[in-house]
This record gives sequence, structure tokens and C-alpha cells, in this order.
Amino acid sequence: MSKKSKISVFGSKPANAIIIPELPITVRNNCQSGRWTIGEQEYGSKLAMTIIKFSKFFGSLGQTQNTLWGQIWFVAEAGDLPQGVVMVTYIKGRSLSDFNCKVTEVMARGIEPAEGIFVPEFVKHSGQKPDEFGVIKPINYYSLSWQWYERGAKFSNVQDPILKQLDAQADKAWARLEQIAAALEDENNQARLIDLEATRNMVCIDHLSPHEIIRLMTSDETKNMMLLPPKVSEMEALAVS
Repeated sequence: MSKKSKISVFGSKPANAIIIPELPITVRNNCQSGRWTIGEQEYGSKLAMTIIKFSKFFGSLGQTQNTLWGQIWFVAEAGDLPQGVVMVTYIKGRSLSDFNCKVTEVMARGIEPAEGIFVPEFVKHSGQKPDEFGVIKPINYYSLSWQWYERGAKFSNVQDPILKQLDAQADKAWARLEQIAAALEDENNQARLIDLEATRNMVCIDHLSPHEIIRLMTSDETKNMMLLPPKVSEMEALAVS
């Protein structure tokens, strides 16, 4: 029996491994629809993730100018997003504040939050916003509320589809974390955790002192530098909550 012909262009993911793409896959947490999206494709409103890197930025992204951002690199553990692939998303405002509270809460228990599983959920809010004519109109929007669960936890008699998926995969939860840790040991993979496109109008503030951050956020020079808007198509593509 003759062997099938093979072609190798992009390669494939080995079994029991994860992919860290050379070009980052940016996932929008869409504050208007309450859905996770990649490009124009929606992937539902439910997600569980392992977070592999978190950084803080100040600057502009999409239509939001001069704001504090949280950059989250993650691997989906449950939900409709592709699994076994490292992706990146950005949070701000209520979503960032709630995330910070949850991380602090877990750390206070003497636990490294990254060892567990984060489950963000869209929460609907109502407010008011002027339209293009300056008329105040009611609006609805979403932010992310964050939950955290121990890795490998079992969830019996639950209806939530995300928790059901986590329950079904509980026996392999720590093995998946080992796969992620093994991938991150490679310096070449670590170097891929950079998103030059989305952060081109931002400054990373991870290693700045509080005084330096305040000076950065109130500097007219910094604000003017970040006021150059991206193209309309890029602005639409990068709109996040």
C-alpha cells in the first residue's frame, strides 16, 4: 500500500502541547455585545482560562484614549474559543478593577492565582451617552466579572456549561498546566508574548514606581504622543471593553 504524500508548510500542534503563535491572536471582550470575538467571528459569552502573563499599560487602544489597560495572555480551558493556543486580550475600567480584586483575594489566601483557572463573565450595565448630535441617550454595555477556581476542582450537579466542561476535564487539569509551563521554558516562546500592534500607542508600566506612573498619566507630552489615531478599520478591529 503506497504512502500518502505529505506537505509541510505551517506545521501542526504536537499531542499534549500548546501553540504560541508568532503573530498574536487578539481576542476582543466586546463591551457592546457581551461576546468574545476574534476579528468578526463571535465565540460566545462564556470562557474559562489559564493566565500565563499579565502586564499593565497606559495609553490608547481602538477608540479609547489615555487609559489604564491590563494585558492578559491566556490559554482557553473551556468555552468556544480555540483551546491549546495562546491568545491575548485587553481589559480596562470595571473589568480591570474586578480582575485586580479577584487576584488580590486569591493571593491573600497564600495561593498563586495563575495556578488556578479564571472564569470571566459578562455583566450587563445601563448608562447614558451623548450621540453624534450631543443628545443624551440610554445605552447598555458589558464589563467582565471575574471568578477563580482551584485547578482540578470538581463541579457536581451544576448547569453552567463552563463548569461542566471544567468538571469533565478535571483529571487532566494539572497536566495541561505542565504543558504550558514546558512551552514557556523556551526563550523563543517567551519572546512571542509581545503584541506590537495593539500596544503601539501604549507604554508598559509594570516596572515604574507610583510617582513615575502618575507623571506619565498626567504628562501632556505623553497624551499628545498617543493621540494619533489608528486607521478607521484598525480602530474598529481593536475596540474592546
